[in-house]
Amino acid sequence: MTGIILAGGKSSRMGTDKALLKIGNKTLLEILFEKLNPFCRTVLISTNNPEIKIEGAKIIKDKIKNTGPAGGIYSALSASESEKNIIVSVDTPFVTKELFDFLLKNNTSKTEVLIISGKNKLHPLIGIYSKQVSEIFSEEIKIGNYKIRDIIKKTRYKILDISEKTFYNENLLKNINTPEDYNSALKHAGAEKE
Repeated sequence: MTGIILAGGKSSRMGTDKALLKIGNKTLLEILFEKLNPFCRTVLISTNNPEIKIEGAKIIKDKIKNTGPAGGIYSALSASESEKNIIVSVDTPFVTKELFDFLLKNNTSKTEVLIISGKNKLHPLIGIYSKQVSEIFSEEIKIGNYKIRDIIKKTRYKILDISEKTFYNENLLKNINTPEDYNSALKHAGAEKE
């Protein structure tokens, strides 16, 4: 499998590139890379920021600019050499090995996109995507549809609810979008260490 970290967001609410924020002595990007790496032969990072680099990963720039996560997914899937790809957003640093294990256990050849939901909230930027859906993403982007949820509906997709799983907790899928989210994440990471 190939791992794909989506790190191309504008981070407008944060005011600085989220991928380079630190929790402890590691950036969000390093945290995600270390979590994904054991599951993947290759890790691709979707970003247009020249400051973002990480040893052992390959940077993939957007083929079509200003198309949001849809463009990042399309570009990374196009560049991937694997049929199946684990995708994760750089602003979800609390995802776990158990979550990736669960996704891999439920992955089948019939499903083109496998994503998760927790407490009735869909998380389309964490899941397993087939390389072949890059064509669907390309077609939708060309007509101006960048909404991941809409694009996924055109694939053979499956949603897994993890709310009742033993590894689920309220921080697992938390996104860091704002300075408040970041402060909360720092507190959570500090509490985990104690």
